[in-house]
Amino acid sequence: LGGMRLISKDDGTWEMQRIRELEYLMLSKLEDACDPGGSQAAIDRLLPSPLGRPAVDDKEDELVADWESLVHPDLRSQFRSSIEVVLSDMREITGRKRSGEMEYRLVVPKKHADDWCSALNQARLILHERHKLPEDELELDMEGGHEQWLAILQSEIYGSIMEFLVTRILWLK
Repeated sequence: LGGMRLISKDDGTWEMQRIRELEYLMLSKLEDACDPGGSQAAIDRLLPSPLGRPAVDDKEDELVADWESLVHPDLRSQFRSSIEVVLSDMREITGRKRSGEMEYRLVVPKKHADDWCSALNQARLILHERHKLPEDELELDMEGGHEQWLAILQSEIYGSIMEFLVTRILWLK
């Protein structure tokens, strides 16, 4: 049967075909994955300091405070807007039984590719911090637990979609 297929179409859309139930489940968890859930590490990863390190004096404290008050609200608004676009697109997903299993399909306007990349990237950054996922797959802890393995799978699916969008949609604009 094969797995999910991502296709760039000539009609101004891109399409996810043959979405299996597990992939559908991971996509349906995107909004939750974009929520840092009170994890300061996840928030810091999503909204890093302009210094790239903690402030060391009053001048740097002031710079960071200005950054947080002036830039963070816009970033949060942009992040939320991207998530809303993706959620709206996902409401158009269709499903049918094929060979006894559910299979889903979603057609998305190419103009939404930036929003999809933003939402998927947010989710991946937050999943990595919330679940302490290793940067190198060779460092996976076999005893990381069910939640960690699901987060890894979720991150990999999101990463595959992002790679497609970047290489097949966004770079070709």
